Amino acid sequence: MTLATLAPWEIRIHRTVIVGQWVVLMVGIISDMVRTGGAAGSWVAVGLVTTYALATTLLPQERYTARFGVETVTLAGASIIAIALTLSGGVASPYLLVSMGPPIIATLFGGFRTGFLTGMFSASLLVLVTLAQDHSLIDAAPGAALYLAFVLLVGVIRKLLEDIHQQASDLAAEKETATKQLERLEQIHGALRKLSEDISGGRLNAVEVAADTLDDIMTRHPGSHGRLIFDNDSGPVVLAARGIPDDNGHTHRLPLTTRESTVGTLELITPTELDSAALEDVAQAIYPMSIALANLQLLQGIVGSAVSEERTRLAREMHDEIGPSLASLGLALDLASMQMGHSPELVSDLQVLRSNVTKLVEDVRAAVADLRTAPGPTLTARITQGTSGLDETPPVIVDLEERRPPRPAIINDLTSIIIEATRNAHSHSNASKIVISGQVDRTFGFCTIVDDGIGFDSEVQPAGHFGLIGMRERATKIGANVKFDSKAGIGTTVTVEWGHR
Repeated sequence: MTLATLAPWEIRIHRTVIVGQWVVLMVGIISDMVRTGGAAGSWVAVGLVTTYALATTLLPQERYTARFGVETVTLAGASIIAIALTLSGGVASPYLLVSMGPPIIATLFGGFRTGFLTGMFSASLLVLVTLAQDHSLIDAAPGAALYLAFVLLVGVIRKLLEDIHQQASDLAAEKETATKQLERLEQIHGALRKLSEDISGGRLNAVEVAADTLDDIMTRHPGSHGRLIFDNDSGPVVLAARGIPDDNGHTHRLPLTTRESTVGTLELITPTELDSAALEDVAQAIYPMSIALANLQLLQGIVGSAVSEERTRLAREMHDEIGPSLASLGLALDLASMQMGHSPELVSDLQVLRSNVTKLVEDVRAAVADLRTAPGPTLTARITQGTSGLDETPPVIVDLEERRPPRPAIINDLTSIIIEATRNAHSHSNASKIVISGQVDRTFGFCTIVDDGIGFDSEVQPAGHFGLIGMRERATKIGANVKFDSKAGIGTTVTVEWGHR
């Protein structure tokens, strides 16, 4: 034990004992000099007692707490003072109160048992001194009793202060635990409040929660790459990915955990190694995400059946009621156009209306298809899964900012276009890497597939290859636009855009 580990009350009492020793020592010296007139034996006694007082004052307190430290110091001190008592009058010595120091110090640093043994040793020495000077044992009784009284008093005080110190430590530990629990509850409350806001705003979406969390982490650690992977019943799903990984970066994997389970994993690649404090900071950042995902699982399980039934009901009503009504309106507009052949301007207006009705019918059919289709994996997850079978060289990096997955009616074709472009680049570009990036938010978005390869002429259709034609046809089918920008020796950028804000 070192001085730094001593309790404050131990340090204060020790200082008080030292001051008390010096006070009674000064009083004893003056009394002894007055009584004996400065005899030789008195000067020797003064030297011995002063040496003891200086030793207990200058000796580092940690020496008392070392193994057998307090026993050695106090027994030596009791022996030195016993010699001084012999030279200065025995039980009548003015240094008798100084001899109380060793038992008090022994009790303070060694406990009641050590103090009691030291007190008995000091009392025995006092008895021997008394008998050696032809005095009665009764003369030594008050001094011996005083040793034991001081031991008992200091022992009781020590026990009370130990109990108070222990209670204070327990209260501090309980306070720290309560503070941590309060911080954890605040984090949970924040996650639940965010979840409530998402529900109110129609954003009950794990992808958006994951994207917000990754954005926060990327802000804290610029230049990093991260992926949030959610473990569902059908296997791991990439909810969001941000950044381009550094080949020489440091990989960290942190679990998304709650008290009950692990719901996913954060894969984080940083330019430099993160220390324990930084990792703890990231863990705190993803903890609300873990709670949110666990709650999303719970809520989706509770409302899943009801939502599915409501989606089916809406799809059925749109198909059976709104669809036929729009079809009838279109037929009426066709008949009106035929009857108004003498008015070209009116016929033109009717044709515009007919075109709008046709567009509405197509939108209704797409909405019905969306409602009839169960929500599936995100576009990021589909692309990651679709490109996972490609060789590691060149690496394919998915860095999509996907707030909400595209509509079910178009997500399959979008996935096919992007994966086809990626496979073409992987097979023919001789690139060092392929980066898939962009923004997605349900009804609109764009995605770019960029490689740094040899490039190609997008206007030339290679014989026997129909990949570009298929991509354009799929884009036309879902109302999207696909563009190819390629330069020899520089690389190729394929851009897919769809929808509108």
